[in-house]
Amino acid sequence: MSPSFSTYLRSLVIGGVISAQFACSGNHSDGDLPPPRVPIVAVKAGKTEPTFNAGDSLELLVEEDASFNGTFEVREGGYVLIPKVGRVLVAGLTRDVAETRVRETLQRLQLKQATVFVEHRPNLVKGQSGLLSPGSPRISVFLTGAVARPGQHVVPLAADGRAPGVLEALLMAGGLAKFGDESKVRIMRLAEGGRRQPMIVDVRQIRDGLAADVPLGEGDIVQVPEKIFGF
Repeated sequence: MSPSFSTYLRSLVIGGVISAQFACSGNHSDGDLPPPRVPIVAVKAGKTEPTFNAGDSLELLVEEDASFNGTFEVREGGYVLIPKVGRVLVAGLTRDVAETRVRETLQRLQLKQATVFVEHRPNLVKGQSGLLSPGSPRISVFLTGAVARPGQHVVPLAADGRAPGVLEALLMAGGLAKFGDESKVRIMRLAEGGRRQPMIVDVRQIRDGLAADVPLGEGDIVQVPEKIFGF
């Protein structure tokens, strides 16, 4: 056996050992995610006041110019898109605070004076215990790929404010499809600059109690690939 071939074999063996050690060291790769985004729930006079979340609707009435009137959906990024104004961030805001933000934006960009009225229409969805009330803290996540029910899912936060983990969210949405690869589930989370930071999660380790569930945040995308079968 030539020295060069022996060196080549040795490098393959060492590389395989390092890869195996890395695979056993944790349940994710691609770097750590930014902190999860969780909707803010305002507390007023001892009561929980509902806030805008992705999937809700904002009804807008402007006395000075009816062309701004309409009902606008709160999009994944937490904003509403108002004609002639653009994006206005409202996620986590109560109705009164959102009203002030829309008024100030209109007066800065379009009108000298704006009398603004805002109504909050929550997107009522079924949670673990039936319909979620408008004030229930919840996050909106997006499941794609080999999952039973792909699309947008609104899931409740726990009573103590804990965000649901990726395994919990998948189970709430019906689990994986037949050939879903739970060893390579990818979470995509918005980071600075509007880009999405990825992290690969091995859901098998979470399910078997070998790793902690990864908490999801508002607007996270969870991608489940299909298994690749060799022939």
